[in-house]
Amino acid sequence: MILLAATATLAPAAASSAFAPAVATGAVTAAAGDRIVRFSDSAEQDSRAVLLVHGWLSTVLPDAEDQRSFARSPFARPVQWRDGSGARVARGMSASLQQRLEAMPGVAVYAFDYSANSAGWVGSNGSADNLAAAIRTIAASVDGPVDIVTHSMGGLALRYALRDDPDVAALIGEVVTVGTPTQGSDIANVAVDIAGVIRATMSTLPVLQNLVLPWIGAVCNNQLASDALAGCELPPIIRTGIAALGPGGTALRAGSTDLADLPDWPPGLHVHAIAGSAVVAMPLTSGKTWEARLGDGLVAETSAVAGTDDATVITCRTDLAPGLEGIGEVLSGQVAAPPFGGACGHDAIFSNLEVVDAVLAALDGAASR
Repeated sequence: MILLAATATLAPAAASSAFAPAVATGAVTAAAGDRIVRFSDSAEQDSRAVLLVHGWLSTVLPDAEDQRSFARSPFARPVQWRDGSGARVARGMSASLQQRLEAMPGVAVYAFDYSANSAGWVGSNGSADNLAAAIRTIAASVDGPVDIVTHSMGGLALRYALRDDPDVAALIGEVVTVGTPTQGSDIANVAVDIAGVIRATMSTLPVLQNLVLPWIGAVCNNQLASDALAGCELPPIIRTGIAALGPGGTALRAGSTDLADLPDWPPGLHVHAIAGSAVVAMPLTSGKTWEARLGDGLVAETSAVAGTDDATVITCRTDLAPGLEGIGEVLSGQVAAPPFGGACGHDAIFSNLEVVDAVLAALDGAASR
């Protein structure tokens, strides 16, 4: 793979370069550090472009041996599971979505990376302006429409980009969203509440409660805001908890005012949603079955498919043994279901072959329309 991030300006003739912030509109300042990455080898004629857009606290940048990764690219995850059953894929079937796209003749695979700013809220961190500029540049490089695959908050970033630059919609072919929290994340609500409790109960000493802990949180959030990939010098679970109290985390809460102002998809743009739907079931002594629908562990199915034209729901079902035995299965970690992990888990959903196939099928259907 080739990371093309050599220059500091955004120009139609250099679609594969890193770029300086686009001119902001309104009061929002475009974000520095955003970049376009091209993964496909150069071809004489690219007939089609696919743009990958990552989510909150994530990245699409290739890993460097000497660089810590706060979150790895979801699109580059090797396929691990065959489908929602959690069965392992056969040998030779582990190619990631990104690898499969790169292997398609005539397809140029790009990614928009805003990991330096993804801890912030995409409606106010300026990255939406740069995303719109990236789409324009890539469309010019292939002289045709750009298909876009987003993960999680990346789908929301695209909606803001289209609101701020509506003409960009005409340059887009198909949009495929995977696990996008259009109606927010109930788990984000829990994460924010837990982070608040931890903050409030870590110490009974007023000086730590009122000065030290808020200062640590502020420093961490500032570092996340300038480089979400590296994060701050704290373990990942603590960094995520602190980030959940920042602008991006609080905006992702179900029912937040930021989500209430989320712009609609433009008319005429076809959007296909893919959602993970983990179901954990246990038979009851009454003869009925208790079921818990967990979505992908972070985003509920209804949130992931809201406002789109059509959807593919990948179901992962776990049937527990009845009674205490089933509870023991959960407590012992035998259940591979969100938030414990598994083939429908939000962060690992591209490790599910059924999901990767669904993305490619949606893109293939768009190409044939």
